[in-house]
Amino acid sequence: MIVVGAGLAGTTLAWQLHRRGLSFALIDKAEAVTSSRIAAGLMTPITGKRLTKTRRHDELFPVAVEFYRSVEAATGSRFFQPRSIVRIFQNDKERGTFVIRRAEFGELVREPDPPLNPIWFPTTDGFEMPTAAQLDVPGYLNASRAFFGDRFVEADVAPGDIAVSADGVAIPRLELNAKYLIFCQGFAASRNPLTAELPFRAAKGEILTVRIDGFDETRVVNTGHWLAPGAPGMRRFGATYSWHDLTNATTAEARTELEAALLAMLTQPFEVVDQQAAVRPILAGQKPMLGFLPGSPVGYFNGLGSKGSLLAPYFAGQLAQSI
Repeated sequence: MIVVGAGLAGTTLAWQLHRRGLSFALIDKAEAVTSSRIAAGLMTPITGKRLTKTRRHDELFPVAVEFYRSVEAATGSRFFQPRSIVRIFQNDKERGTFVIRRAEFGELVREPDPPLNPIWFPTTDGFEMPTAAQLDVPGYLNASRAFFGDRFVEADVAPGDIAVSADGVAIPRLELNAKYLIFCQGFAASRNPLTAELPFRAAKGEILTVRIDGFDETRVVNTGHWLAPGAPGMRRFGATYSWHDLTNATTAEARTELEAALLAMLTQPFEVVDQQAAVRPILAGQKPMLGFLPGSPVGYFNGLGSKGSLLAPYFAGQLAQSI
């Protein structure tokens, strides 16, 4: 098996192949900035402005927890963290929506415990999701790459490098032969003629890394934008959505939006340390797509979008099992 793309989708597929005893090569350009590498890795049971339960959460979340714990055990690394998320109501309408829907959420929500510290937050009225989690996505990718060893190949693969025959797929330049090849390229798949017909509705997202001296809140806090733990001493804040500028270039407009939102969330000063941007691989219907091109040993796994950390283990497992 050849897997092209070692972001969240490709790396998770490689693990699911490994767990089933299937051999593979995982190929990636090893770019410093990708949608996976700047992702916050949040797994949130209640999402969106309408406060809706994440689709299939009860099915997907236990699979994700078991999967990441098993990878941690195999690699001797820590990158998966159960982490409560506190959602602060943005207005009376949102509070009213929560009151109406509270019963259907069951144990997925509770009063914030402990309450948010008013020294840091001017508004603390909201609810807590105690069974949420956060994946350190770069940590997961790095640990996986080290574990896979020479099964990871750092290279850029173009469609012209691929030779399809009755026996399967080959990349002669890399001396690789396999029965199947799966593209896990995220938004880059839109520029690949073999997968360009995937119905992308991609959105660029920009994120800030900030330092907040003395800030001791370990939960994720969400007011429409999320503030989450990052590297030691740092927090990450995001994210923006843009459906027009689909590049990895950061913008002054996004920084202004994010700084204004963080100023509204916090009462205390912060320092912006970094800004990053990448394009989320969102497909029409906001659902993953996986399978093979008609009559071909070439396939794809794409469309994990902003919920990739939650979705990847289950759907990669489905694809690996079908193979």
